[in-house]
Amino acid sequence: MHSRKFSWVVSLVLAAMFAFPHAAGRYRASIRLLVHVDIAVEKNFNKPPALQIYFDQGKGFKEQDSIRVVLPEGGIQKQVQAYLPVTQLSALRFDYLNGPGTVTLANLTITDPYGAPLASHFSSARFHLHQTQPLEEKDGTLIVRTAPDAQDPYLTVQFEPSLQATKQGRIGANLFFGIKVFFILAAVLELLFLVIGKSWINAWLASRQKTDAKQ
Repeated sequence: MHSRKFSWVVSLVLAAMFAFPHAAGRYRASIRLLVHVDIAVEKNFNKPPALQIYFDQGKGFKEQDSIRVVLPEGGIQKQVQAYLPVTQLSALRFDYLNGPGTVTLANLTITDPYGAPLASHFSSARFHLHQTQPLEEKDGTLIVRTAPDAQDPYLTVQFEPSLQATKQGRIGANLFFGIKVFFILAAVLELLFLVIGKSWINAWLASRQKTDAKQ
């Protein structure tokens, strides 16, 4: 009975190290607005191309309030899903290239933590342009071309009134998820220890305990 305790200690510790941080991550994601956009770089002069998304809560755009994503070249579409660490959103800014070039944007959607769309179906008229030529729309896709001498092109879109997440996270549901994963993972690890040789693990832990006792 004493030897069995050692492997369960390992199982419980490993299960806790995985389950509860994962549950905390799910909770943090549940109180964040989600921005989804499909973007493809058709032409660019800076390598590698990147998209930087700034989010404004009513106090203006700041460098620390942004998320940066490196983009593939050659017209390959990338599905960007950016969780914003905010529950209220007044404006978005898309720094889509750091120099001259062309990109396409599609399926721009802002979603609340539980999947309800707060804003979608953006037309070209919704955007304010900086160092960007007038937008073209084709089959639901926006074609975005910079000015020829662009150095910092970007698009902004305002939300009036501000977008607001409908709820503030579900602590109970995510805690239950963590507890469930904890017990399942602990049981699986203990079974794995039985299969690969629990006696070896227990012997190693017992020897460590004796060594520590002698010290």
